[in-house]
Amino acid sequence: MESPDWEKFEGDDEAEGAIVSIYSKIGNIPPKALRRIVAQSLEILPSLDDPLPAEIREALHVGALAPALEQLHRPQELKDEFLWRRSPSHRRVILQEFFTFQLALRVRRATEEVKKKNRKIRIDDSIREEVRKILPFNLTRAQKRVPKEIARHLQQPWPMYRLLQGDVGSGKTIVALIAAMIAIRNGHQVALLAPTEILVEQHFQRISQLLDHSVVLAKSTGSATPSERRTLLAGLRDGYIQMVVGTHALLEEKIEFKSLGLAIVDEQHRFGVEQRQKLFAKGDTPDILVMTATPIPRSLALAMYGDLELSVIDELPPGRQAIKTAVRASTQLERIYKFVEDEIEAKAQVYVVYPIIEESEKLNLKPLKQGFDAIRKRFPQRQVAMMHGRMSAADKEATMQRFKAAEIDILVSTTVIEVGIDVPNASIMLIMDADRFGLSQLHQLRGRVGRGQRKSYCILVSDKEKERLDLFAETRDGFEVSERDLQLRGPGEFLGTRQSGALRFRMGNIVRDHELMERARDTAIEVIERDGVTRGEEIVRRLLGAEIAATRD
Repeated sequence: MESPDWEKFEGDDEAEGAIVSIYSKIGNIPPKALRRIVAQSLEILPSLDDPLPAEIREALHVGALAPALEQLHRPQELKDEFLWRRSPSHRRVILQEFFTFQLALRVRRATEEVKKKNRKIRIDDSIREEVRKILPFNLTRAQKRVPKEIARHLQQPWPMYRLLQGDVGSGKTIVALIAAMIAIRNGHQVALLAPTEILVEQHFQRISQLLDHSVVLAKSTGSATPSERRTLLAGLRDGYIQMVVGTHALLEEKIEFKSLGLAIVDEQHRFGVEQRQKLFAKGDTPDILVMTATPIPRSLALAMYGDLELSVIDELPPGRQAIKTAVRASTQLERIYKFVEDEIEAKAQVYVVYPIIEESEKLNLKPLKQGFDAIRKRFPQRQVAMMHGRMSAADKEATMQRFKAAEIDILVSTTVIEVGIDVPNASIMLIMDADRFGLSQLHQLRGRVGRGQRKSYCILVSDKEKERLDLFAETRDGFEVSERDLQLRGPGEFLGTRQSGALRFRMGNIVRDHELMERARDTAIEVIERDGVTRGEEIVRRLLGAEIAATRD
């Protein structure tokens, strides 16, 4: 044993032969003193009111808190269910944690729904016919179902806050555009917020083609001239501009809308309460549709977006090319390069992706710049370019435009091309040091190819974790990939530290305990629907008071 904590027990001591909890030192309080404090707390706990009201405990199918904590701190035996946090006592504490979280979300949402919209949305045959005309292809069943869900929500008297979730290439933009047309034809403006200027330009070009000048469309970018900027601001203020595509700069105070009715928020960034309030300040509590191409497992979606309605596009449009995925060792690089050369000769274009920019001895990875030099040397007759997140927006945009125009054969990049970039002629995704990426990130990268008529390939180069990468290569369904990724890495790595911070529960685990999270959510919804927001707020304050008390030193 390393640094054991010795204590002398008398022969008649009640701890003799018992299972004794071990506590870590907190500040200047040693473990032995902590045990005494816990023991005293357990003695008085039964005399205190349970944080969960009796009717909530009954709905959650749990008992009182006091005996649960007694069992957790003074277990009589250590069965597997106890060690794996699956005992009734563990479930009691986890459900209180999850229920507090879910009820707080539902209270916030219900509070926002009290803010009735002063606008009404109607959907008649003329709008339906116009939507049909602007869509140059047949919709999938999911693309027909989800707009109906959104349309019903748009017609409600309270603002919509909905997550539109779909796999790479499932057609989320088309669905969002249908919602935009409904808002515009009811006399309201639409703002589409994208995370990068590259995606702003891409959305603008695609929407322009689909709408074919039937809507006054504008874009807001950092490269706009002062004159263009003044025209944009005036057009939004007087209502002449019906739809604008831009980055989060659209949330700036100086930008005013005459009647902002719908905000569509594109993927891959944090869109929280602060951003929502800024949008509300720009319109009459506009409806908000958040899109993500990262398939999020249901367990995680309930935790991340518990106050959103969820729409899922769970099928791909017909005609999408199947992407052949292969895992190869670094010793096979020359063979891979020969294949790449043959494909480029046949007019294909290629992405080569590295996980980092600067060389790092600690991670022992080939950096992007070194890889760029090696690729350029190996393919001297080809046009090779490099792109990464530290480049200016203008330089990235210029590089992508050259790649789209087929002026570049090979684009060596970091994951800056992970989201939304659409180049139909790109048919090879070559990912170096693929073991350094999560499965969901690999799936996003794979989705950058197979968007045209060419047969497409995703090649993972790695000398490690072959079993995990082989599993990915055999899986096409993004939701299946993300579920597996969440199980392997947990929510922290799956989301990144920044986004996962709000999901740190002291005892609950949203992967292991996803069924408890669903039970907590369902019960929270029932409380609000049955007892109202005021009662929900009372319970939240009571539960949060218990949480704060439990975390005090």
